[in-house]
Amino acid sequence: MKDTPNSNGRVPEVELLKFYPFEVSAKRPRLLGYADVKVDEIIIRGIKLFEAKNGGLFIQLPAINQGGKDYPVVEIKSKTLLDRIRREVVDYYKALENA
Repeated sequence: MKDTPNSNGRVPEVELLKFYPFEVSAKRPRLLGYADVKVDEIIIRGIKLFEAKNGGLFIQLPAINQGGKDYPVVEIKSKTLLDRIRREVVDYYKALENA
């Protein structure tokens, strides 16, 4: 699958709907919060935001755990779209930290 806009030539809109910040531990990677994001008409709930060992921030899309193994609930095939979702969540978190 090519990493391009969708079939009608438009790049999907990404909007952060809600962010639930919290700290659960000092160990790394550290869970910083959950986010709900709207991509066009689809809402993805429960995106996790983590702080990595090196201090960087990354997201993890929702997954269910069955038999000790995680299975993705949502898969984003477009690297561009995944980066836009990550950027939306990370930018919001950074603004929240600096407020």
